[in-house]
Order: sequence, then structure tokens, then C-alpha cells
Amino acid sequence: MSMQSAGTGGKWLLLLAGLWLVQPAAARTLRAEIAALDAGLARAEGLRLELRWPDEATQGELVVSVDRLDAGDFGYRFATLDWRCPLARDGEGNWRCEGTLRSAGHPDKRLAVAVSSVATEVDLMQGRSRAGLRRHVAAPDDTRLLLERVPVAWLQSFLATLWAEGRPQAGRVDGELRIRTPADAPLQVAGDLRLAGIGLDTPDGWLAAEGVAANARLDYRSDGRHQQLSLRGEFRGGELLAGTLYVPLPATALPFELAGEQRGAGGWRFPRLRWSDGRTLALEGSLALDADFGLAALDLTARSDDLATLRERYLSGWLGLAGLADLQLHGAAEAALALDADGPRTMRLRPQEVNIVDPAGRFGFAGLAGDLHWTAAAPPQRGELRWAGGAIYGIGLGAARFPLESSARELRLASPVVLDVLAGSLRLDDFRLTPPLGATSARARLGIELRGLDLAQLSQRLGWPPFTGSLGGRIPAAHYADNRLQFDGGLTMNLFDGEVRIGALSMERPFGVAPTLSADVDFSGLDLEPLTAAFGFGEITGRLQGRIAGLRLLDWSPVAFDADLHTDPAWRGRRRISQRAVQDISNIGGGGLVAGLQNQLLRRFSSFGYERIGIRCRLADDVCLMDGIGSAGQGYTIVEGAGLPRITVVGFQRRVDWPVLVDRLKAATEGQTPIVR
Repeated sequence: MSMQSAGTGGKWLLLLAGLWLVQPAAARTLRAEIAALDAGLARAEGLRLELRWPDEATQGELVVSVDRLDAGDFGYRFATLDWRCPLARDGEGNWRCEGTLRSAGHPDKRLAVAVSSVATEVDLMQGRSRAGLRRHVAAPDDTRLLLERVPVAWLQSFLATLWAEGRPQAGRVDGELRIRTPADAPLQVAGDLRLAGIGLDTPDGWLAAEGVAANARLDYRSDGRHQQLSLRGEFRGGELLAGTLYVPLPATALPFELAGEQRGAGGWRFPRLRWSDGRTLALEGSLALDADFGLAALDLTARSDDLATLRERYLSGWLGLAGLADLQLHGAAEAALALDADGPRTMRLRPQEVNIVDPAGRFGFAGLAGDLHWTAAAPPQRGELRWAGGAIYGIGLGAARFPLESSARELRLASPVVLDVLAGSLRLDDFRLTPPLGATSARARLGIELRGLDLAQLSQRLGWPPFTGSLGGRIPAAHYADNRLQFDGGLTMNLFDGEVRIGALSMERPFGVAPTLSADVDFSGLDLEPLTAAFGFGEITGRLQGRIAGLRLLDWSPVAFDADLHTDPAWRGRRRISQRAVQDISNIGGGGLVAGLQNQLLRRFSSFGYERIGIRCRLADDVCLMDGIGSAGQGYTIVEGAGLPRITVVGFQRRVDWPVLVDRLKAATEGQTPIVR
């Protein structure tokens, strides 16, 4: 028997209804071929049915094959479907058939179909997973979809119609959906879902989820040109990753809401976004995506009354990338953000009695508060930031208030600010900040002036020798970009009645992991008497000058420099070097004494006159290449004596391991007696 159908008004189960009328004893085999059959939810092409029913048998065998099955609204398309099952009829006119369903490229499943005069039931099963369809004759446009432990992979094709880049990897779905397919109205899918152990990602790795559990109410509508989606529910555990945002979801309920639409070939628009995490984070806003799921617009407002938990749950990824993985936050804050495809348009931050502590001791602030505005527009927006106290690398900062303004994508200081620092002052003349935009990283500029900082307090905070005096200087401009801080004009400090000039100063990752510092340092006119006393070195009088070129510190430890330090030949004052200083210098240079003096005679004199003192060290690859003010046979002269008794210190080790040299310097400054040969 052969049948052809246009398929526009036919239904899948009408054919089975026709088979009800066939008496099994009347024929051994019944065949049907249908070119196309449209059942509303799906369209079949190349449909072939064959019913084999032996004489006098109570059941027959049904064989169904389909060349192509297309449920386009749900994203499902199958080729070469094949289903075989034993077909049985009970005494009340109801039919049931259950057997193996095979399809190219898909695992085998069990398909069961039960047909009565009032309803049709279809169940697709694999192991403990079941997806069931329920339809009633009285409501042919309504279908109930029952999901029991259904792997999320079964829903991948449908999800792809909503989100092409999403790739479900793991998890299961339970719930019930109502599917309406009226001829004169949009397709509608609505119902409740329960998700467990959900894992997914995107090809670019920007978004990922693992072990996510959630309950959600779904409402989806589509007429082919216009899609609408509404999701409301709550998350209950799992992990989310979006770019650098990593969120370990708690097991407690986190309500959320998402409502959006898509028209034609355009992107999705979500005018309603909501996320509630108790006191930790309350977030509301809207979102727009372009046709390629790129960000077109975002408007968000957020509040947190528990920054400590916010830091653990939402900020750990960002802080880790910035080298601040252990940063501690306490207090509350409000924020607002508006951006489009070109970048941020406006930002606002209102910290409320916030305390920030870096366990590494690099910085900390207490009582941080204010109202910061940033805008990409031209009209300036006013704001301020203030704190009750703070510290940078252990250097205390007094209470401060910063008047700020913003326009044209820049946040800047509205007027100079003076901070109390180390019994002196730090004047901030200029500050400008431009946040990251596209491929351009954040940029900042500042200008500062230091006045009368107590050198003793500074030395204590930084772990330096106990210097005394005051520190002053000026940095006319410093620029920060690409995690690099570059100083223009250099820094000048008045130190030990002389001058220290720091040029070519720059820092990489100043607050990150393994910060580096590069600089050239020039000395002139430093008074050696208080300088040597501060370092706990033997006493030397006179003036010091010299240069440390190419200085490079890694994590605040020297890894390279070329140092040339020597006494000022133009100094007309007293030039004396103590016996201990002679011994210390001799030990550092790994050399000996030349002048014919014996050690016991050397001990009779407390100090000696000198003509010149100089030492040079070029550090590279953890080795210091040593030199002095001149050659002395195979060695080099460090101290050239003058007058009687005349003494000269010569070094003989040209290559000294840097750790060995550091140990020698430490021994000298701690007053340990060196071995003098």
C-alpha cells in the first residue's frame, strides 16, 4: 500500500489512528509512504511505516523510518530515524508501542508511544532519564513536556536557538513545560525547571559554569521573527566564570530575574536584570547584546553592605590578576555603571566607611568614603574621596579629602591636596586617571612635592639604617599605563647635607607580583661622617659623590647596577678614616693593607689621613665585578693614604658573588671584626 500526503494539515498520530481501524487478521502486512507530514511541533520528510501482524496474533510489529525530521523552532534536526516496536491493543481500543529508536550520530534510546481516543503519550528514555510528551485531543495545540533527570546535552539544540555560542557540558534538568503551537499565535514554551550539576562554556572561554544548581520559571515565545524570553528563579550553588569574574555560588538561594527579546536578525535586549545575594550584593539593570552576542550596552546599579563577603565571592578573580589576591575589604559601597560598545559612559562609586588592608603591607586605608563620579561626556561632574587614615609601604598618611571632577573620560583632582606624612607634608599637585577603554589600558598621571619628611621615621618604616634629618623633593609628573609607572623629570632629595638625584625612574607592577624598579642615581656632596654613622660603618669624614647607573630591583632586591662611589676631590675639609673603617673596607674588598704597617702597629692609631677613597661594583648575573680608584699590581686601590702614618687599602678579588658581598656589608655595618691580611 502506498500513500502520498502534502503534509500541511496532517498530524503524526493521524496515521496511527488510521491503523486502529485495521483488523490484524485481515492482512499480514500494511505499508504506508508519506512524502511530508507536518505535525505542528515538527515536520517529517520521507516517512515510511510498515505494520506486520501475523494471523491470530495479539500484537504486531511496527517499523517506522524517516529520512529527515525537522523541529526548527526548537533547533532539532535528525536524519535517518529508525524505530521498531511491538504494537499492542488493549480491550478498550487503546494502542501502545515501545522499542529502540536509532538515529545517525546519536545514542540509541527507548521510545514509547501510547494512543487512546482522548490523548497521546510519548516517552523518550535512556537509563534513568526520561522526556515525555502529553497531548489531549480536546487541546491539539497544547503539549506538555515532562523532564526527569534529562541530561542538559539533550536540550543543546533548543538552547542553541537562544544562544548559539553556549556549549552545555554536564548536568541534568527536571521539570515540566507547556508548549503551545496555535496556528494564529506565536509559539509559547512555559513552565518550571530544576537544574543540577550544570556545566557549560563558550568557544572563546569567556563564559563557563560548573556544578551549578538552580530553579527557574521559563516563559519563551517566538513567531519566527520576534523572540521573547523571561527567566525567574534562584541559584543554589556551583561556580561561574565570566571573563575575569569568578563567582563561587553559595548553597543558599540567590534570586535572579532576566527578561529580554530579540527582533529579526538583531541582537537580544534585556531591559530587566536582577540579582540578589542578601547583604553581599544587590544588582539591577539592563543589558543589550548585538547579533554576534557582543556587548552593545549595559546599565547596572549595585549595592553591598558586606564588602568582606563580596571580595571572596565576586572580586577574587579581578584582584588576583592585579596581584591583590589577599586584599581585605570591610564596609559598604554603592556603584553604578553605564557603558556601550565604545566603552564606559558613566561610572559612580560611593564607598561608606570602607577599610582596605593589604596583608603584604604595601598599602592600607581606613574610613574610606565619598562620592566619585566619572563620565565620558563633556560637562564636568563633581565628586570627592576622603579617608580617616592610610599608609603606603608602612608610611602613614593623615586624614585627607580629595575634591575631584570628571569629564571627557578623565577623572582628575580639582585642586591641590596636602597630606600629613612623617612629620612633614606631601602635596599632591596633579592627579588624572583614565580608565581602560577597548585595547587601551588604564592611564594615570600625578605630580607630588615632599617637604620636611622625617628621615628617621622613613628609615624605620622601610627597614633602612637609622638615618636622621629631613627629606624633600619633587616629582613634577609621573605617568602610569600598562602596569608601568614612569617618572618624568626625576626626583631630587636633600640628604646628609648633599643632594641625591634619581632619574630614569620607572616601576613595573608597583602593586602586583614581583614589582620591578629601574633608576639612575647620582650623589653629590654627601657628608660622609653622618652617613657612615647611620650605616653603623667605621667613621669617615669628607664628602661622597658618584653614580649608580642602570639600577634594577626585582621584588625590591638588586639584580643589576653599575655603581661608582668615590670621595669628592674638591673637598677642602678634613679627610680622616677610622681604624674600624679601614678594616671594614678591607673586608668588603677582600683585600689587604699596603704600607708596611703590621696589624699590631695599626692598632695604635684610631684614624688615618687619606687622599682618595673609591669603589666600583658592576652587578650582573648575581656577580659583582669590583674595581677601585686605580690599579695596584693584580689588585685595585680602594683607599689611598695621605700623611703619616700612611695606609693604603687594596682589594684583590675582582669577581665577588653578590650574596657574599651582601654578607660582608652586613658584617661591617653590624660591627663584626673582619679578618685583615
